[in-house]
Amino acid sequence: MATLTNALRNEYQALYDSCVIGKGHAAEIAATVKKVKQNRKRYEAVGKPLGIPWYVVGLIHAMEGSLSFTTHLHNGDPLTARTVHVPTGRPTTGNPPFTWEQSARDALGYEGFGSWHDWSVPGVLYKLEAYNGWGYRHHPEVGYTPYLWSFSNHYTKGKYVGDGVFSPTTVSQQIGAGVLLNQLLGGASTNGQPGPRVLQLANPDMTGQDVVAAQELLKQNAFGTFDPGKADGDFGRTTAGAVWRAKWELGYPDKQVNSSYGPLVAEYLSGKKPLPADFQARRKTRLAEAKSEQGIRKQIVTWALWGVDNTGKIGYSENGPRLAALTTPGALPLTTDCSGFATLCYAWSGAPNPNAQGSYDPNGTNYTGTMLARCRHIPPGSVQPGDLVVWWPPATGHHVAIVVETGPDPQLVSHGGSSGPLKIRFSTESAAQASSQARAKNAVWLSTF
Repeated sequence: MATLTNALRNEYQALYDSCVIGKGHAAEIAATVKKVKQNRKRYEAVGKPLGIPWYVVGLIHAMEGSLSFTTHLHNGDPLTARTVHVPTGRPTTGNPPFTWEQSARDALGYEGFGSWHDWSVPGVLYKLEAYNGWGYRHHPEVGYTPYLWSFSNHYTKGKYVGDGVFSPTTVSQQIGAGVLLNQLLGGASTNGQPGPRVLQLANPDMTGQDVVAAQELLKQNAFGTFDPGKADGDFGRTTAGAVWRAKWELGYPDKQVNSSYGPLVAEYLSGKKPLPADFQARRKTRLAEAKSEQGIRKQIVTWALWGVDNTGKIGYSENGPRLAALTTPGALPLTTDCSGFATLCYAWSGAPNPNAQGSYDPNGTNYTGTMLARCRHIPPGSVQPGDLVVWWPPATGHHVAIVVETGPDPQLVSHGGSSGPLKIRFSTESAAQASSQARAKNAVWLSTF
């Protein structure tokens, strides 16, 4: 990792654009960002003579010294003596105790920051990762280094707990520098200056003209349409699902396919920036795989209608082994519920799991709530045979049915009672759900494709 290659630059920018703060960490991150900003003048005094942005000095201070001005910027050792940990014996000149500024200038010079001139987002992230070391690149099970991405969607577990000592189960308890950079700049353009914000699911929803622009671009671009729904300026689940589909089709690496929308996605969709070679290769492979989608959809419909044909042999129960027939397609008699029946039809058809990433699990949680969380939300006008529709409330869903025919009033297969699966119009099922005890008056359309 001696040089910042184009591939590495693209990786950094994509990770930055798709960075989403982990649940429960927002307050701690905000407090740290506030403290970094409060010390801006002190960071500028050290960084400006060397041509280093103040926030880069602040990020290193947060990572290495926990924002304490009593420790060396090199590694957090006390200023009362030269450094003991790597790098040892710093600063080599002067006598302890050192001032924080003396130590900071030595650390930045030692790490080559004074001769570095690329302060774009990728350039900053490259230097920060280099500061900590490239060891995590030898542990692909980690995903991406916690030094940059801890407390975000890009990191789960795995950490060096000492010099050269790696623990695959330890979880970093320190905010990643890339996460802090993202929050400090509030979303950034590639020159490292404050720029367009990163759109993502939030509570309440993010709204504004930038959301409208994103929705319009997701609907019409050089690569096709990604079903964002109406350009209403509200970044909800349907728009988020469109972003997920766009990233998948554009060829983003698997770990970066998510629902956050940043400036790089917009540049790719608008054609202002060409897709990197590795993105193009993945895009070609995925589009080739997607050609089988229509065949899979037909199989889902076939199995759903099979349920109608065998309705007398299919019982209803929300308890017990609802997915007992997961590996025995067409096994009768069968007892399951609405989400179990939909899951079986999908599994038997070789379709993507509508409940979770990865393989089907008969012992896992498979119900309307997992479908709402896992599947891409789509507008009614984009529904295709084989898609799903879930009625709510509750927020986790009350009932799910399979679309077998589209049109103004789609035909569904619904398994909602002891009579077994039946073919029914959407309007009829909606009326029944609205008048049920749950009063499930709202419908959400879902797709795993």
